[in-house]
Amino acid sequence: MDIVLILLIAIGLSMDSLTVSMAAAATCKNKTNFVFLRFAFTLGFIQAVCTIAGWAAGTELSKYLQRYDHWIAFGLLLLIGGKMIFEGIKHKSDLVKPEINMNNFFVVTGLGIATSIDAAAVGISLSFAGINIWIASLIIFAVTFLFSYFGLYSGDFIRKKLKRLPVEILGGIVLVGIGVKILIEHINNGC
Repeated sequence: MDIVLILLIAIGLSMDSLTVSMAAAATCKNKTNFVFLRFAFTLGFIQAVCTIAGWAAGTELSKYLQRYDHWIAFGLLLLIGGKMIFEGIKHKSDLVKPEINMNNFFVVTGLGIATSIDAAAVGISLSFAGINIWIASLIIFAVTFLFSYFGLYSGDFIRKKLKRLPVEILGGIVLVGIGVKILIEHINNGC
């Protein structure tokens, strides 16, 4: 496997992080460049760690991960997205709008884990391919970081352009949609 293939894998793994970053920024009003950097770093770091963990786990853990990974990701995204939708509907008339708290360690880590479970499965496959996991995980980290950072600025732009739309509800729907997509893909693949 060469660098181009690892780069393509990294791009594929980063798509969920990109979407979650857009939703997070679209629902969050008070943020700084530091918050964006920390959020993107966390998503990239967790993606790389999950890849390394999958690689280290090898074949024995593969059966366990493939059986439950989609349910874990679905549950986390459903919980976070459902909470956003509920609070968006509940507070629709309020001046205070619910948001993904980009300063809450548990929220950001939960999003990172939910979008990175597939990276563990990729890591398992990389262990059989004889890939240098350190180079692969560094590329996966960098691509996820860049896509997440781009997603944060895109989401900020969306918030400014769509002031009257309930972006917190839309963001919650996006997160739930990602969870449903992960669940359907795994069920269709017979896992």
